[in-house]
Amino acid sequence: MRKLRVTVVATILLLALSAGIASAQDFDTYSKSIEAFASGVASSLPLNSSIGLNWSHAHIGNFPHLGIGAVVGFSTIPYTAVSPVLEALALKDTLEANENFGYIAEYGMPLPAYAVEARIGGLILPFDVGVKFGAVPAGVDTTNLPGGLSFDYFMAGIDGRLRLNRGRFIVPTISVGGGYNILRASVGLQGLTDGDLTISSFTDPRDNTEVDIVLGNPSVEYFWTANVIDLKAHASWNLLLFTPYVGAGASLGFGSAGGALRSEIKSPNFDDQDWADINAALVAAGEGPLPEFSTDGFSVTADMTGGWAMRLYGGVSVNLFILKVDVTGMYDLVGRNYGLTLGTRIQL
Repeated sequence: MRKLRVTVVATILLLALSAGIASAQDFDTYSKSIEAFASGVASSLPLNSSIGLNWSHAHIGNFPHLGIGAVVGFSTIPYTAVSPVLEALALKDTLEANENFGYIAEYGMPLPAYAVEARIGGLILPFDVGVKFGAVPAGVDTTNLPGGLSFDYFMAGIDGRLRLNRGRFIVPTISVGGGYNILRASVGLQGLTDGDLTISSFTDPRDNTEVDIVLGNPSVEYFWTANVIDLKAHASWNLLLFTPYVGAGASLGFGSAGGALRSEIKSPNFDDQDWADINAALVAAGEGPLPEFSTDGFSVTADMTGGWAMRLYGGVSVNLFILKVDVTGMYDLVGRNYGLTLGTRIQL
């Protein structure tokens, strides 16, 4: 439990600290560090979206067999994505020396996920179909939580699995399948400073003047989205009280992740057309565009460009009559990210 608390606190701390770069470093340092963080999140999204529907039994049986339950878990963001943020803040050496931070440096920072899930057996052919859904419950206000924290979350997915054989004794039941997952989430922190925040940022190419951006008590927001096609093969052994299982998956994902400072820009007094003109001039000069400036702040995003992510997973369920409790571990072979989930369900 102590490590879990440290993990949660460290996750929130890193999100908050990244915004502090703006007060101590120039704009370019800030944008590059947040872009590295966003790229790390993007690399973890296919694994994160696969949380849920990894039920222990390779096939739950044909209709009327069905089940419903819930799952919580996390996948990791590579520490190499977090490291530039800490280095820009001159905190990297200090935190890496802390024994409670060591396992984050080794395995990565956790990105949580949760969902309600259900599965029903098919007709005639030996297959089953599953759905999952996770969101902020209706009526729950997550825009103004204690400590200035806010969050939003949405996950949905569907899959189908076809049984290839019926396992007996040491021969496993094997199924293959595919599905589609959607993931959207954001985390924000409000009131990062006691007053205005000044960033020494860039030279306006229109008149070669130095421009300092002054933000009015900004809030920071991190956001990520993913649309993922998922293929998997699953093998399980039914040992009465226990059902061990292993599997492999391949995910093709499209989406993005990023970060933003949300704030009124008190200075300079530019409108959206001014920012567009500045970007056009910078591109013409070969210096590239600024991040996505507007009159309410700026953002930096990194795209998940559609590469394949390969994963291995495995675990065991404890079967107490119709109650099943699953523990699943996952490993992303391409991004070298880890995942862990805990699920429980009623399965008939």
